[in-house]
Amino acid sequence: MNNKIKISKFDSLVEEEIKFLVNNQEVIAFNVSPQKLEVGKEYEVEMDIFVNDGLDIEEQNNQYLKKVQHINNYSYILWGKMLKNNILDVGFFITSDLFDDYQYLIGQYVSVKVDRLQLY
Repeated sequence: MNNKIKISKFDSLVEEEIKFLVNNQEVIAFNVSPQKLEVGKEYEVEMDIFVNDGLDIEEQNNQYLKKVQHINNYSYILWGKMLKNNILDVGFFITSDLFDDYQYLIGQYVSVKVDRLQLY
């Protein structure tokens, strides 16, 4: 599922690193698409997650949060609602095949730690 983003900044050292606004939230991700992006312009993109080790999704206990929290470097904790078609709604949409094993959580609010976000 696509999101509308506005590019804020590119990192001068890490070519793929990009800072952007999505749904009034500032996010840092890696651009893994072949599309040439420009600062100040808006784009429709799909977002995915990357994890070094296994994915660990937990149900939220008596909470119904949709938010992202930057931890360090490129890592985030994501809170949101698991939707059909491998989509996590955290205030914007993240689509990943890694969610495939968690179909039993559709309709539930979950949290997950990711090593980075990626743009397609």
